[in-house]
Amino acid sequence: MNRTRTLRLTSMAAVMSIIVIGAAGSTGMGSLSAFGVEDISAICPLGYLEAALAGRDVIPQLLVSFLVVAGLTALLGRIFCGWVCPIPLVRKLLINKIDEGQTDGENNSDRNSSTQPVFKESEATRVTYPQAGNDLRKSSPTGLIILGVTLGSSAICGFPVFCLICPIGLVFATLFALLRLIRFNEPTMDIIVFPVIVIIELVFLKKWCSKLCPVGALLSIFSRFNHSLAPTVDRSRCLEEAHNTKCQLCRSACSFDIDLKNGLGMGDISTCTKCRECADNCPVQAIRFPWR
Repeated sequence: MNRTRTLRLTSMAAVMSIIVIGAAGSTGMGSLSAFGVEDISAICPLGYLEAALAGRDVIPQLLVSFLVVAGLTALLGRIFCGWVCPIPLVRKLLINKIDEGQTDGENNSDRNSSTQPVFKESEATRVTYPQAGNDLRKSSPTGLIILGVTLGSSAICGFPVFCLICPIGLVFATLFALLRLIRFNEPTMDIIVFPVIVIIELVFLKKWCSKLCPVGALLSIFSRFNHSLAPTVDRSRCLEEAHNTKCQLCRSACSFDIDLKNGLGMGDISTCTKCRECADNCPVQAIRFPWR
């Protein structure tokens, strides 16, 4: 496992540990789905929209947290998905993959020219530039559709329907159920039902994060405005452009199929989670982020 993946898993594990330790000590702040400290309360942005539509109420106190999350995502991009959300960590435990696009046991030191993915000639050699304003067109239509269904079902049913099956919430609900079992000897069906739902979503719905997750789809709308922290390609070092060699390792490593050079992939830069898989898999270190 490369250094970036280790750092990401450590970051996710640290967030989960803080929440679980707080719950175990009865001083918890909640979870990533809903949390608060004294008079300050917040809820996940999708949860807020669901609650607002279900209750036909703006909920001013929670609106502030919604706007804060939207602003941070516009500034930092979908960094939550790549560094905070517990789902990649759970996926690593279940199927030994932190990201959907990752190939087991691969890193840039294991690659050579014989294993480089080869795309069609027109895709590998054509030099164009991503056009601004195409974010929604290139965002996963399935994710946006599920986002619409999620919000519509909440408005119709009068309660946040998706929250019942959200894998982020279910991961923490499972941990809290285990805590109750250990501390108070209170076994519940939650310990069985919640993990089963999470396994179905992550193991059988293999493209959950990149294609299906409505939380990610919502954050991608906010991150359309993020440009300062986007990865860039040093074209003077890129194998394809500087050495006329077919490569596309960066694109193949991306779970969202983002093509940083030519914009030919299905994913748009707004879906970038700052996971650095593209940079870590580039054999000539031609991809750079604003931070090292």
